[in-house]
Amino acid sequence: MRGVIAAGSTTTAAAGAEILASGGNAVDAAVGACFATSAGEPTLTSLAGGGVMIHRDGRTGEVTICDFFADAPRARPLDVPGHDFVGVDLDFGPTTQRFHIGRGAAAVPGVIPGLCAALDRWGSMPLAEVVKPACRALREGVRVDEFQGFACSMLASILTHTAGARAVFATQGRPLAAGDVFRSPALADTLEAMAKHGWEDFYRDVVGRAILAEFAPEHGGLITRADLDGYRVAMRAPLQVRYGKATLLTNPPPGAGGTMIAVMLRLLDEANARRHPIESREYARELCCAMAVADEARLEGVAALGARFEHWRARHATLVCSGRPSAPTGPGGPASTTHVSVLDEAGNAAAITFSFGEGNGHVLAGTGIMMNNLMGEEDLHPNGFGNSPAGTRLSTMMSPSLLVHEDGAITVLGTGGANRIRTALVQTIALLADRGYDPDDAVAAPRLHYENGVLKAELFAHETAGKRADLASIPAHGFVPFPERNLYFGGVHIVQRAADGTLSGAGDPRRGGTFRRA
Repeated sequence: MRGVIAAGSTTTAAAGAEILASGGNAVDAAVGACFATSAGEPTLTSLAGGGVMIHRDGRTGEVTICDFFADAPRARPLDVPGHDFVGVDLDFGPTTQRFHIGRGAAAVPGVIPGLCAALDRWGSMPLAEVVKPACRALREGVRVDEFQGFACSMLASILTHTAGARAVFATQGRPLAAGDVFRSPALADTLEAMAKHGWEDFYRDVVGRAILAEFAPEHGGLITRADLDGYRVAMRAPLQVRYGKATLLTNPPPGAGGTMIAVMLRLLDEANARRHPIESREYARELCCAMAVADEARLEGVAALGARFEHWRARHATLVCSGRPSAPTGPGGPASTTHVSVLDEAGNAAAITFSFGEGNGHVLAGTGIMMNNLMGEEDLHPNGFGNSPAGTRLSTMMSPSLLVHEDGAITVLGTGGANRIRTALVQTIALLADRGYDPDDAVAAPRLHYENGVLKAELFAHETAGKRADLASIPAHGFVPFPERNLYFGGVHIVQRAADGTLSGAGDPRRGGTFRRA
């Protein structure tokens, strides 16, 4: 076996598996799979968004975070006449959320620089080979599955917002639906030209020109040439936290998600939450209180999450004893994010989470790439829209992670889901590290999310459904039951190498996930 991959669609996973089978390493496969999301997951992300990769060198064991999330532009909305910033409501079923789109919702993207920089540093194949599976899928077309059809319906107001978007996502006079075939030869042309001419020159001269032609301040956007020229991919040491008999390595500051996960895991570890059955009300209360404390801590800034842990430990104990989690004011978050996890036979690992928010309704002319709306995502701007420090990296929840087990096993995982990223990963990690779940069972288990005093929980399933019904008595302000698995709770895609070298994994069905061996 050359390796394994878990991703958000069969097209995405097949691209990575093809690259592994042809001799590529984990980074080749992960980058190629990310390009292929343009065909297999066109509603979940784009090449004009932002992301984070965690990489493990199979030879040395060194772990590095490659941060290519989006930057806040230098221009301020109040300084841009005709700032184009439009609110839209999206329906998840049991709950709705408001997002913002338009030219002024675009942040400075980093996906192409990030993926290409990672390939340059750790890959073994040229870019022209890595993009081949994606280009083939974009030209031949991919049949829209049930999940993508649902996502197209949910995002219809964005995917049809402009003529350029309709030309990509509504070619039959309506948004794409399950059973339709999605093609984007323009994007295939873009990828092939970028590989032929060199990604740095092409990105600056072609993609950058297209960005400025529509998203500069004179057009109602915020992005300038200085923003594009000043963007840098950042290589960082991972954040590490011990949890039970395993060590988690994840995204450090300026990202907020990794530190919030670390705080929640430490609180659960020290409270010995594992003493409660996984389906019990007591365990759910421990989880909700940890989630509430992490949200409170975040309001003080990312640095406060770890620096004042003794305070947060005491706060958690108080909330657990009171029986009622707190209800801090906090934002919602986007649905459209995806994740890829890869392990190869040499022990190299790569996990990439990336997003374009929900997209901002505008496609870069001549490229087939929809622009992001990351300046319109409430969860990325906890101090309010327009108040993020100009020209700096936005603080993302993305937390692609490695879990190193005491017996030498390695688990590679991550998820989309914005403010649910942190809670989905905490619950999955606890199942893997505490309860001995395998990847399939850890991904399949019901999830909950507590925020703003409201508990949202999946109540599907088997013998736990009745016991979980009493969760309605936990929150202070509301309870929203989900009768089955829902994309709201993320899509955790896992690959794992056991201590004996056996490779396994699982893709999350909540977001069309699939697992492939190569």
